[in-house]
Amino acid sequence: MAVIKVVDSQRKKKRELLDSLGDDLIRYIAELITNSDDSYRRLESAGLVPSDEVKVIYIELRKDKRNNGTDKIVVTDNAEGLTKEKMEKIFSIYGEDNAGGVESKARGIFGQGASDVMRSAAYEHKTAEITSIKDGKMSKLRYSMDEHFDSRIEVKEIPQSIQQLKSTRTSLKIPENGTVISFGIPSKVKYNKNTKKNLKNSIEKYASFRYLLSQPNRKIILIIDGNETVLSSEKYLFDKMEFLTEKIFTYNFSGKPLNCHLKVYKNENKIEDETQLLVVDENKAVFDNTLFGFETMSSAKNISGELVIEGLYQVCYDNLNDAINPNAIVKDNRTGFDIKNAFYTGLSKTIAPILESIIKNHGAKTNNTDLTNNKKFSDALKKLNKYIKQEIKDTISGGNLGGQEPPISGIKFVRSHASLTNGKTYDLKLLINANIIFPEDSISIKMENNDFIEISPTAISYSENDIRENKLVVKDLTIKALKETTEPITITAECNGYKCFVLISVIPVEIHDPVDGLEFYPNHLTLAYNEKHKASLFFDKNIIPIGSEITLVSTEGIQLIKTNHIIAEKDLIDENIGCIIIESAGGIIDNDYIITAKYSNLESQVKLTLVQKSKNNNSGGGLIAGIKLEPREDMDFQSYFQPHTHEIVINSKNPINLHILGSLDDKDPNNPKFSKEQTKYLCDIIVTQAAQLLVKEKNVKKGEINIESIEDTIDDIQNLIQQHKNKMFMDIYPAMVNLTE
Repeated sequence: MAVIKVVDSQRKKKRELLDSLGDDLIRYIAELITNSDDSYRRLESAGLVPSDEVKVIYIELRKDKRNNGTDKIVVTDNAEGLTKEKMEKIFSIYGEDNAGGVESKARGIFGQGASDVMRSAAYEHKTAEITSIKDGKMSKLRYSMDEHFDSRIEVKEIPQSIQQLKSTRTSLKIPENGTVISFGIPSKVKYNKNTKKNLKNSIEKYASFRYLLSQPNRKIILIIDGNETVLSSEKYLFDKMEFLTEKIFTYNFSGKPLNCHLKVYKNENKIEDETQLLVVDENKAVFDNTLFGFETMSSAKNISGELVIEGLYQVCYDNLNDAINPNAIVKDNRTGFDIKNAFYTGLSKTIAPILESIIKNHGAKTNNTDLTNNKKFSDALKKLNKYIKQEIKDTISGGNLGGQEPPISGIKFVRSHASLTNGKTYDLKLLINANIIFPEDSISIKMENNDFIEISPTAISYSENDIRENKLVVKDLTIKALKETTEPITITAECNGYKCFVLISVIPVEIHDPVDGLEFYPNHLTLAYNEKHKASLFFDKNIIPIGSEITLVSTEGIQLIKTNHIIAEKDLIDENIGCIIIESAGGIIDNDYIITAKYSNLESQVKLTLVQKSKNNNSGGGLIAGIKLEPREDMDFQSYFQPHTHEIVINSKNPINLHILGSLDDKDPNNPKFSKEQTKYLCDIIVTQAAQLLVKEKNVKKGEINIESIEDTIDDIQNLIQQHKNKMFMDIYPAMVNLTE
């Protein structure tokens, strides 16, 4: 058998290269400035220079004589300096850790910053050079890239006499040790006369520089056309804003509590400085500028602040360097948190109710028009949710895998009996012992012919990459429920004489297999206000035994009918999974409330959003909670889906919307009416947002579309959106125009 080395395609290499720093010049400059600052931090941490001594970093815009006089950026520091050997070590391995951030409070994590800048310039055969002086010796590195996108470095020590070195120091602005990095501005970068003119302001307001450019022991100098300007971000600091409130809380991640301190300010200049929440560690290194999904809410347009997470750098560093499962909490293209990572999703879940409360109490006043006060739009909302519910085939997870060991029987289903709701899909997990069943083996999946379920695949194998440290392999089978069963269906897995079985029942009631053993499903309900509100809490009997006590707590404003529940046999839906209906009462319309269920170290939350029946017929907690018009002169979007309120928001002040719809300021908020032409346009906007949401929930979240390779799938996405949009439009528009004026 021939062994063939697998290599990345040219388009993949090119895509990764172009995406590394994107088209924003400030991100390129940021990598080099923070590298220089990290170098100063290492010197300060080692006690080699006084921490209160002012250190300089130069950013200079020059003409690149070697590249037809195009512009290049030159960044200079007077920090550690690099020897020839150090240059070779740092730049010969892409992505190696060289920052020393844990010990010296530096920012670098990925070890790619300067390399990404050099690679992007070298790709277009532009200047990509580093010149450094260290202990009286000067070294130089040149970066190049061939047609296969493979990088090369040429490093050499430049002999200098005492007089030559003195002259070189003066020309480079390096009195003792230091480094100069030069790169030609890539053509993909957005750069023109306005960019050059606004470079000072762009750097000063860049979120990652907020503290770096206000440190008393740093002096960052921008040089354009020979004119020097000292950069400062002091005008954007929070001490210039009105303090609103603060909150100290703990975020638990992977069993480790992280102390968090949130400070919130009223920012009347938010449109200009673009400050959301600066997420920083205790050393004021900025990791993100985010409002965790609340950015688009009109009531949050004057909310800015700072979230300090102690130990954030350490957590990012440890996860990236984990020997078994390395993962990046922040993106390596320096655009902030990876929103798919468990760290962000968990942090977002923890901070969301805090931000909701703060925005409600301190946010700007809004002037919204709820379109569902108009019956035709209310009916359209119900039809949209019905269509989406029919299209999304919820996948029921295959159960908890905590503490699972390789089965001594070779293969084993994680459950001996599983129930699934008619019309839904189940991920059935098969456990494989890699000491008994090998990668070249094929496990056959069989069942008797029936009309009740479909299963795929019918044969399973695995690769070396699937093997966990304890020699366990976990593979998924997909089961689709077609019709309710009268007797369980038997599925058999067999390989090399090893067999295992599972019984499958299709039932008419809702069942959800909680991954961690305890889970509200769904975890966000938009409910028409009633005397009692109900939420479904699912549990796994194998993790939470019969007789166990589940405790319940809620945020202020609603009352729980019961604050604890003892698990009983009557709560079971099948032999493994049970459901408890959690009831609450009270609350205020248009408010959000959180109910938390706890058992041992397990915890799950559900958010209840209460609305008036007359305002919203979506009382069953559908995917779309409402549709509203919102005048947002501070933002240019036409429409969007707000993930926290689950509403489709249409910007009535968007120039295109204004041109087509005209002014909507005179609409009656209690019963807004529209012409046939206006209704058609609004309908088109609404179904477009609904179609995009459906594709995200149905195709992207379930892995059918890889958003990391978006350019390869953009046509598929657009086609899917258009198909759903056409169907929804034909479903709701004819009924809507019959009710228009």
